[in-house]
Amino acid sequence: MKDKPCFTAKQVGQRIKERRLELKLSMGELGERLGVNKSTIQRYEVNGIEPDKIMKISPVAEALLTTPEWLTGLSESKEYDTYTLCERDIQQHIKAYLETISTTVDTEPHQQMLNGFLGQMIDMYAIICQHFGRAMVEADRIAADEGLKESLKRYAIESGDITEKAYRNEMTDPLNDMKRMVDCLLRLYDVMGRNSINEFYQIKMEAQSRLDERNKSVAP
Repeated sequence: MKDKPCFTAKQVGQRIKERRLELKLSMGELGERLGVNKSTIQRYEVNGIEPDKIMKISPVAEALLTTPEWLTGLSESKEYDTYTLCERDIQQHIKAYLETISTTVDTEPHQQMLNGFLGQMIDMYAIICQHFGRAMVEADRIAADEGLKESLKRYAIESGDITEKAYRNEMTDPLNDMKRMVDCLLRLYDVMGRNSINEFYQIKMEAQSRLDERNKSVAP
């Protein structure tokens, strides 16, 4: 909870040691993850780290596969959940993107244009992820269907062949939509490509509509 009091520095050190031992890491191995020597890790564990030193706490938490909140006593949730891990990974990519666009693209209109393209591509990728999820559900169903396996054996057909076909049936359209988006970027400054942002949006909306229709068709 956010209203809990922070730990003392020594309590932070105790949690660092607790988590290190839980992960079966030596001080040297943890030091390698952080780019520091063994004596620094020993100092962290014995003397601790002040909980407000977030620039120190965050890398230690990441190396220990836990959260800064757990290390500093603000939370008892030791493990990252799936959402948090995904968010952290994506934030790293977004940070690199913002650094690149702010240092290499001079004018605000061009920056906004590229931001618009990125937003639409992220939306498109989210649609692809939903198709991927559907494909994995179908692949698991086929893999677990013993009756189907027996039927396929009579025709010398591997269940993997059926699984691959199910995957391709689900993924071909959205991946082709992503290819169409990339083609829009290639035509950005063509005479016929001046409305690429609008075309991006249209492709995304068509893909979303198709996904919605598929979801409706399998709804109970």
